[in-house]
Amino acid sequence: MGRIIRYLASMLPFPQGMRASLYRLSGMQIGSRVTIDRNVQVTRPDMVVVGSRVTICNAVSILGEVTAVHSRLEKAYDLRKTAAVVIEDDAYIGVKATIVPGVRIGRMATVGANTLVIADVPAFGVVLGVPGRVMMIRPHEQTDEDSETTGTPPPVGSPE
Repeated sequence: MGRIIRYLASMLPFPQGMRASLYRLSGMQIGSRVTIDRNVQVTRPDMVVVGSRVTICNAVSILGEVTAVHSRLEKAYDLRKTAAVVIEDDAYIGVKATIVPGVRIGRMATVGANTLVIADVPAFGVVLGVPGRVMMIRPHEQTDEDSETTGTPPPVGSPE
């Protein structure tokens, strides 16, 4: 049932707020006021946590699991990887970006279009390219909000 819900959320022209609700039904943990565009592909939605006020653009792939499926490569080289993907509050994920398992995207970070994110992105960071590289950390003032915990839930399976 989750696959059908994700397909409908991805492909049909629903309002963006409704699309986030459908992804929630499929098992993703999603905060409030999240915008998810069309054609977003998610493997293992139970391994994906999205904070509040996040924008996920068209054709983004969020991979909670990667595998070679039925290939002998998977068995011979242990290619399967399953790990939580966490996108913290106020992040922006550009068109056709790909996020691999085990990555945390920090608060107010920006992932550029067509970027392959293979490592954590720091808060306020801007990451671009294949593989993704941190190009800059946006200047920001330390506020009380910075020292408090964010609304982003902890990753699946964490002790918190």
